[in-house]
Amino acid sequence: MSIVKKKFIPVFIILLIISNTVFSLNVCASDSEIIGFDYWSKGFYQEAFDRWADFISKNSDSPEAEVYWIMLEEVLDKVGRYDEFIALSREILDKDSKNKILKTYAQGQIAQSYIRKNNISQASQEVEKLGMVTDWLIIGPFDNTGKSGFKKVYPPEEEIDLQKIYSGKDSLRIKWFKPRKINISGFVNFDSFLYPNNWSVGYALTYVYSPREKVAVFKVGADDAVKVWLNGEVVIEQDIYRRAVIDQEAVPVWLSEGWNKILVKVCEKEETWGFYFRITDIDGELIEGLKYSTEYKEIAKAVKVKLTEEELKAKEYLNDALTHYQEEVINNPQDLKSHLFLGLVFQKKGFLDKAIEEFEKAVSVDSKNALAHYLLGNGYRQKEKFDESQEEIKEALKDNPDFIQAIMQMGVNYYEKGLYKEAIEEFEKMLEVNPDSLEANLYLSWAYERKGWNLEARKKLEEIRETKPFYVLVQYSLGVSYERKGWYEKAIKQYKKALDINYDDSLSRARLSSLYFQLGKFEEGIALYREVLLWEPDNPEIYKNIADGYIRMGKDDRAIEILEEAKEIFPYNSSIYSQLGYLYHEQGEEERAIGLWKQALEISPGFLHLRDYIDFISEKEEVAEVDAQELIAKSPSAEEYPDASAAILLNETRKIIHLDGTSSTTYHKIVKLFNRRGIEKFGEVFITYNAWGERITIKKARTFKLDGTIIEATSIKDIFPLEGYRLYSNISQKVISMPALEEGVTIEYQYTLDDYSRSFIGKNFQDTFYLQDFEPIQNCRYILTVPEGVEFKTVNFKTDIIPEVKKLDNKTVYSWEESDISQIIYENDMPPFHNIAPRITISSFSSWEEITSWYYDISREQSKADADIKAKVAELIQGKDTDEEKIQAIYHYVITEIRYLGLEFGISGHMPHEAAEIYKYKYGDCKDKATLLIAMLREADIEAYYVLLRTRYSGELDLNLPSFQFDHAIAAVPLNGGLVFLDGTAENYVYGDLPAMDQDAWAMVLIDGEGKFIKIPVQPAEENQRIREIKLDLAEDGSIKAEALISQSGIFAAYYRNIFKDLGETKRGEAIQNSLSSSCPGSVLEEFSFSDLADLDVPVEQKYKFRAPHYAKKIGNKLQFKPSIIERVESTSIVAKEERRYPMYFYNQYCTQNIIEITIPEGYVVERIPDNVDLILPFASYRVKYLVEDNTIRYERYYKFNTFEISKENYPSFKEFIERIAKEDAREIILKQ
Repeated sequence: MSIVKKKFIPVFIILLIISNTVFSLNVCASDSEIIGFDYWSKGFYQEAFDRWADFISKNSDSPEAEVYWIMLEEVLDKVGRYDEFIALSREILDKDSKNKILKTYAQGQIAQSYIRKNNISQASQEVEKLGMVTDWLIIGPFDNTGKSGFKKVYPPEEEIDLQKIYSGKDSLRIKWFKPRKINISGFVNFDSFLYPNNWSVGYALTYVYSPREKVAVFKVGADDAVKVWLNGEVVIEQDIYRRAVIDQEAVPVWLSEGWNKILVKVCEKEETWGFYFRITDIDGELIEGLKYSTEYKEIAKAVKVKLTEEELKAKEYLNDALTHYQEEVINNPQDLKSHLFLGLVFQKKGFLDKAIEEFEKAVSVDSKNALAHYLLGNGYRQKEKFDESQEEIKEALKDNPDFIQAIMQMGVNYYEKGLYKEAIEEFEKMLEVNPDSLEANLYLSWAYERKGWNLEARKKLEEIRETKPFYVLVQYSLGVSYERKGWYEKAIKQYKKALDINYDDSLSRARLSSLYFQLGKFEEGIALYREVLLWEPDNPEIYKNIADGYIRMGKDDRAIEILEEAKEIFPYNSSIYSQLGYLYHEQGEEERAIGLWKQALEISPGFLHLRDYIDFISEKEEVAEVDAQELIAKSPSAEEYPDASAAILLNETRKIIHLDGTSSTTYHKIVKLFNRRGIEKFGEVFITYNAWGERITIKKARTFKLDGTIIEATSIKDIFPLEGYRLYSNISQKVISMPALEEGVTIEYQYTLDDYSRSFIGKNFQDTFYLQDFEPIQNCRYILTVPEGVEFKTVNFKTDIIPEVKKLDNKTVYSWEESDISQIIYENDMPPFHNIAPRITISSFSSWEEITSWYYDISREQSKADADIKAKVAELIQGKDTDEEKIQAIYHYVITEIRYLGLEFGISGHMPHEAAEIYKYKYGDCKDKATLLIAMLREADIEAYYVLLRTRYSGELDLNLPSFQFDHAIAAVPLNGGLVFLDGTAENYVYGDLPAMDQDAWAMVLIDGEGKFIKIPVQPAEENQRIREIKLDLAEDGSIKAEALISQSGIFAAYYRNIFKDLGETKRGEAIQNSLSSSCPGSVLEEFSFSDLADLDVPVEQKYKFRAPHYAKKIGNKLQFKPSIIERVESTSIVAKEERRYPMYFYNQYCTQNIIEITIPEGYVVERIPDNVDLILPFASYRVKYLVEDNTIRYERYYKFNTFEISKENYPSFKEFIERIAKEDAREIILKQ
C-alpha cells in the first residue's frame, strides 16, 4: 500500500538472490523455485516473475510463499504485469490460504494495483475488505526529543477530555480533532495532520462497539514506535523506530460487550509518522457487527479473560514465514536458508537490527556464501555502516565475481560519491554478466548524464524504452531528458506514458504538472493534482499545488477557497497559513494576513522570512538606536585609560522573546581602539551559532577612521570548524574582519541572532548580561522585550541595578542601563570572570525540577546499547569479576578510544546523540561520551547516572536561579554506598581521578528523573603526588652523576601521559633534556625510560640518568651546592605584588616529594648544612629535612598545596610563605676537604 512521504529504501536492499552459483539450498526445492531465483540473479525479471508466481499459486499455504511474494512485489514495477498480479492475489484469497500474512499482502496489492490502473473506485472497495479502522480523533504533537516520549505519560493516557486544550510540543495549544480525510490505504497519517512533525508524539482515539463479548485480534503497523491501549490496558507496546507495514504487530484481545475504548500512541523521530489499524477474528476474517464512533462513550466494564490455546493461535500466526523460520533457526541453528529467510522477513517488517543479526548468523554458518555477505552488506548500508557494508559486498564478489547485484552495489557506491568513471566501469561489468540488465543500462544513462554526455544518456534511455517499455522509471527519466532539451511536447508524451503504466507514479505526475504550469496550461496541471486527491486526500502538498496553479492563473479567490478548505483539514500546517496570509495581504486584508502569519510562526518558528516581513510592514522601534558618531565625538582618549587597550563606547544587547517561544537577540558594540593590543583583540569578530536552528544577520560592520571617513567591512566569511564531523556539521561561525584598523579608530558592529529552534526547552528562555569588562565601558544596556503576561525571574550579582519597565502593544519592555563603568584590570591567577563581573541573569524556568525532568527525558533514551555496543561490552568485561573492575575497563575504553571534541552546551545542542552513533563514529563531546559510558555500564548491569555540572573554570553556579547553567556532563556510578564520578573527556586520567575543573563544582545528578545537587568531592592533595627519588654522586671537581626515579599520580600522571604518550623517543629525550637544563645548567641526559604510558592500568614512572659538570661550586678546598637539584622555587613573581585586587584562584591541590641521596667525594666532610624547616599553614605546608650519615647526605623536601583560593586577607601570609620557600630552596650545603 502506498503512503505519503515514504522512506526511500533502495530496491536492491531487500531483494533475495538464490541461484545454483550463489546459494545452494540445503533443503529440497522445486525446479520452479531454483529456476526463478537463477533468472532473477541474472536480471531476467519476466521469467523470474513467471516461476515465483507459479510457485506461490501451487504452494500458497507455505511460509516460503510469503518470502517469494516479497520478491514479486520488488520486481512488479520492472515487469509491469499488474493484471496478472491481481489475478494471482485473487487466487490466493479464493484458495483461503492458511498463511494469513500472505492473504493480507495479496488484498493490499489488489487495492494498490487498481490505483496504478486508475480504477480508484475499485481500489477503495478492495481496501474496505481489509477492514482498516479509519474513524479516529487525533491529538498532538507532544514532545519526543531524544525518543523520550514513548515512556513519558502525556494527558491522553490519563484523561479523555475532548474539549480541553492542552500544552503540546513547544508549548503549542492543541486539542482533539477528527481528520476530515484519510488516505485510501487506511494509513492514519499523523505527518500530514500534526505539526511540528519531527521528534513528536501523536495519539489517536476511537470507540468500538461489540454486540457481544468476543476474542478479536488487533493488527497494527506503525511508523515509528507504537503503544496501544484497550479500555485502559496496554495490549501492544513496541519501542522500535521503523517504517510502517500492515500487520507488523498482531495481538489477541478480549472485546467487552458494548463500547470499548482504543487509544493509539505513535512516537516519531523524522520522516513518515502514522499507523495502520485493523481488527479481525482469530481466523483473520472481519468481525460482523462492529461499529466505530469518535464521540465520547462510557466504556463497558472490562472483563479480564484468559485466552485459550486455540485463541492464542491468532498471535502465533501459524503458517506465516516469521513464526516458521523463528522455529527453524531454534531447531536447526546451522540452517542457512532459515537465517536468510528470517532476516528478509524481519527486514520487510522493519526490524532491521534483527535482520542484520540473522544475516550475521548466516555468514557464520557459511563464510563463503555470497548471498549472506550481500544481504549483510545491505543491512549495514541501511544502518549507515558504510565501511562495514562495503567490506561485505567485496566478500560477496570474492565468493562469486558474477554476482550482478553486488556489482551493482559497487557501482552505486561510486555513483553516489560522484566517481562516475569508476561507476561506469562497474555497470559495464554488469552488462558482461547480463547484456540486457535493466539496472545496469539505467544507471549507465544516469552516469552519462552526470558526466555531461547528454546525447549518449538520452540514446541509452531510448534503447531501454524499446526493450522495457513497461518500466516507469525509464519513461520518466526520458521525459526529464527531453524537458531539459526544451522538447516539451515529447516530455509531456513521456510523462503521460509513465502515468499510463502506473497512475500512482508521483514523480511523473509532479513533473508533468510543473511543466504544464510552466507552459501556461494551468487547468491541465490543476486537474492532475486534483486526481491525486481521490486516493491521497490527506496530502496537504496537493492542496497547496492546486492553489499555486490558481495563483498563476490570476484566480486568487479560487486559491483562497482551496487553502481555506485545506486549513480546516490540516489545522496545524504552517505552510498553508503562510500561503493564505500572502493572498490576503495581496487583497489588502493586512490584519487577517498578519494573524495567519503569526499562526504559522507559532507552529513553525523557522519561517524567518515571515517574521522579517511582519517586522517590515508593522514593527516599530521600541528603543531608539544609538548614534555611533555622537558617541565617538564624546569618546575618551587613551591617556585617560592608560591600562586599557580600548574603550567600549557601547555594549548593548536587545533580546526579543516572541509569542511563539523563539527569540531574536541583537548585539551592538562600538569600540575605540587605543593601541596595538586593542587592534589584536577586536580586529576580528567571531560569531558561533547552530546553523540548524539559528540565523545570523550582520546589520553593521564598519570602521570610523580618524579623518571621519567610514569604511564598511567586506570580509565576512562563513566557516564550518567541524565540517568533517558528521554529528556536529551544524556548528558554524561568521567571521568579520574589521577594515582599516590603526590606533585611534573606532569600530562598530551589530548583528542579530534569530533562534528559531525553540531548542528543547519549549518556550522557556534564559540569558546573562555582564555589566563590566576588561576594558572601560562608556554605555552599557540590556533591553528585554517579552509578550505581555510572560513571567521570568531576575537575579543580580554585585549590582543593585533595576530595570525601567514600559508597556507597549501587548509587550513589556525591560531596560537595564549603566554608564561610565571602570575596567576590570587583569591580575594573574584571578578568579573566573563570571565570579567577579557584575551581572544580571534572567530565566523563565519555574524550578530546578522542570530542568531536571526536561534533561532526563531528552537523554534517557539516547543511552541505549545496540548490538555493536553489547558485543564490545561483553569483550571488555570478560574475565572481570567485580563491578569495579568492569567500571574501570569500560571507563578506560571510552576515554582512550572515543575521541573527544570540546564543545560547550548550546553550541552542539543540549541533547546528546544516540550511544550507537557515538560508538559508530568514535567521537563525541562531553555529553556524548557520558551517554556512551552510561549505555555501556548499564549493558554490564551497572547502574549509571547523568551528571550535569558547571566547571570551576566557568565560575560559580547560582542555585537561586533555576536555569541551564551547566557547561559539562559526566557520569556517576553508585558504588560502596557512595558515588564514583567518571568524566568521559578525561583522557589520561585513571579510573577514580577527576580533572581539576570538575572538583568542588556544583553538579546535578539525574537519578530516576529527579535531580540532586551535590558538590563533587575534591581529590586530596596526597592523591595528586609526584615523588622524585634521586641518587647523586658528587665528584671532587664539582661534577655530578645522577639516577632519578619519578613516580606520579593524579594530575601529575595525567600531565605526563598528555605530554609524553604520543612522542617518539627522540622528542621524549629532548623534552627531558630541556627540563633538566632549566634547573641544572650544562646537564647531559644519558639514558631514560618510561612505564607504558598508554596503559592506564600501569602506574606512571620515569627513570633517567644524567650528568652535569660544575654543579657544585669549588672554592679552594670547599664545595658548595643547592641540594634541591630539580625542584625549587627560584622566582617569587607569583607573589610580587604587595596586595591583590582579587583573590588568587587555583585549579589543583597537590603535593610533591623530593628524596635525594648525595654521596660526597672521599676526603670531604660537611662544614655547614641548613637547618630543618617545617612550615604548616591552613592553605599549604613545606618541610625540609637533612640527614648526614658517613659520606651520604639525605635531603628530603615536601611541599603540599591544599586549597583552591587564597583570599585577599590571606594573601600576605601566602606571600610570606612563598618567599620563605624560595629562600630555603636557595640555601646551600658547604663541604670542606
